[in-house]
Amino acid sequence: MISRQSLIVARWEFLRFFKWKQQLISYLIMIAVMGGVFAWVYLTDESRSVYRVAVPAELRIQNTDQFEFQRPSIELSQQLQQLREQQTWHAVLTSDGEDWVLHTQSSSKWLAQLELELQGFFRQQKAIAFGLDAQQLAELEHPVTLQRQFLAEDFKGEDTPEKMIAFAVLILLLIGLSTAFGQILMSITGEKQQRVTEQLYAILTPQQWMDGKVLGHSFSALKAMLTTSLIMLVFYLVVSLFAGEGLDLSWLNGWVILWLIPFALAGLLLCACFMGAIAASIDDPNTSGKGAVMMVTWLPLLLTWLVIDSPTGWAMTLLSWLPLTSFVAMPVKMSMVEVPWWQLSLSLALLLATLYWMRQLGGRIFLRGMQMYGKEPSWGEIMRWSLSRKVD
Repeated sequence: MISRQSLIVARWEFLRFFKWKQQLISYLIMIAVMGGVFAWVYLTDESRSVYRVAVPAELRIQNTDQFEFQRPSIELSQQLQQLREQQTWHAVLTSDGEDWVLHTQSSSKWLAQLELELQGFFRQQKAIAFGLDAQQLAELEHPVTLQRQFLAEDFKGEDTPEKMIAFAVLILLLIGLSTAFGQILMSITGEKQQRVTEQLYAILTPQQWMDGKVLGHSFSALKAMLTTSLIMLVFYLVVSLFAGEGLDLSWLNGWVILWLIPFALAGLLLCACFMGAIAASIDDPNTSGKGAVMMVTWLPLLLTWLVIDSPTGWAMTLLSWLPLTSFVAMPVKMSMVEVPWWQLSLSLALLLATLYWMRQLGGRIFLRGMQMYGKEPSWGEIMRWSLSRKVD
């Protein structure tokens, strides 16, 4: 059970890195910057304008929503002069008999789209010269249509919003682990270097101290994940509004979100226990190589990302059941595949049992690591501490 002293430490550690006024101002500034960027993109979007292109009279190319092809009767020199003075044309297309030349005042983004239109037109002209009609050309460019049909009824499909949710889960967990990594390393090594261990041990046990730190920094990491998810949602809504697609939140899966929170919190607590134990064994974070070992907690993210395209494969199934990786793999899997509730419950139960074991193991290492000054323990000593029964 979590003691009252641990909760006091957890509250202090959480509030230590949570300044709501400063964070609110920073988020408002971030939203304002994002809004300014999208407004700038909208105002400078060249695809919304119509461009006039002067082409030779024999070129029977059809107008599009973006390009208006005109066939002037004046000389080429006059066309180029008007282009130079930006009076009539945005571009002039000429030919020397073999090659085609596109004259413009300067480089612009819309030129790439114009070149695609011209290439499509000339491709059709070549097909006609070879005796092919438009239907034959289309069949030549796309000889067959390949479709994928999945027999697994629980698979939600590929290239769907569900897969984007899976990627979002990985990003959020990466942010959470990164936040916990930085705060735990700074907090524990800082207190150890300042030699406040003896004073703290007079009012609470090492396990209570460890529990409080793990809880506080895990909640701080979860807070970072929640605020980031809100920013991602606002980003999506702004993009949807500017794209004219309307607000469609039907892709949000409440079932996935409901299970993501306990899996993410348990996973953060599990990783934080491991990080706290390793950080307690570090004497000087500037010279120690043990800090890199804390980054092992990012390995589940990498392993899950490598098999994200096979959510029903044996690798994803194995990762979703292993307690050391299930906090990442199971939310990703359930966002892409229908997973029965009993599998989710059993996987979460195994994760919680492993969390309890890691808490005890981390507390033993934390007890002795925080009392060792001047040198770092060897990995052999750390293993002996983890096997010891003394936790207070």
